[in-house]
Amino acid sequence: MAMFPGAGDDEVHEHIPGEVAIVEADKPWTMFFDGSSYGSVGGAGVVFEDPRGELLSYSFKLNFPCSNNVAEYEALILGLQMAKELNLGGAEVKGDSRLVTNQVNVEFHVKEPHLAPYREKAQRLMNQTGSTLDHTGRGGNKHADALETLASKVQLNDNEEGTVNIQRKRLPSTWKEDLSFEEADDWRRVYIEDLTRMDKERVIPTQALKQFVMVQGALYYREAGGSLARCVSRKEAHYVGAGVT
Repeated sequence: MAMFPGAGDDEVHEHIPGEVAIVEADKPWTMFFDGSSYGSVGGAGVVFEDPRGELLSYSFKLNFPCSNNVAEYEALILGLQMAKELNLGGAEVKGDSRLVTNQVNVEFHVKEPHLAPYREKAQRLMNQTGSTLDHTGRGGNKHADALETLASKVQLNDNEEGTVNIQRKRLPSTWKEDLSFEEADDWRRVYIEDLTRMDKERVIPTQALKQFVMVQGALYYREAGGSLARCVSRKEAHYVGAGVT
């Protein structure tokens, strides 16, 4: 392009890796925020999504009397302060509060005097970070909504901070009781047990294990087209091969 400047007739195709990568590199961070009050306290949730889709999630317990609008402003300001400290640049900020969004964007007047300082601080942080603020429905803000609900209701026992670990559970707690292995050396046992283990404890390579899935206590093999085939024992395979039903 530097050697041959001028208008070109070539079309830009989405499947060209180089062109797609350039577009993704310019994609900004996205910040979701949500806040609400519960009785005499409130909660705030902030979620950052990087250009690759990875998420950073934060919850804040607001231990002071606040309205829903104040909690929403607190969530927005806390998120913008973190974005500034992390040097994320201009972020696309999204929240489900129309009042806060429209007030910060000067589309609504601030009628409540106690909200004026909040709007001023939010606008100042928006300008400092070069961020934009848009409204999103609650369906697009579920992650931040869950975080603020968790933060507002959890009890910290006077500690300044608390940590909540959330783990994905792939099988029901009674999965072993629901299974009946007719053979002591049933080949499915290792695959089923590996699906419940951590990566470092697994016997079967992760790539091979990804082809299997548990459905209501039964082991299935995921075929190339996406369809599932139930895995059977050697005894069952004998009957199937012999045409016995």
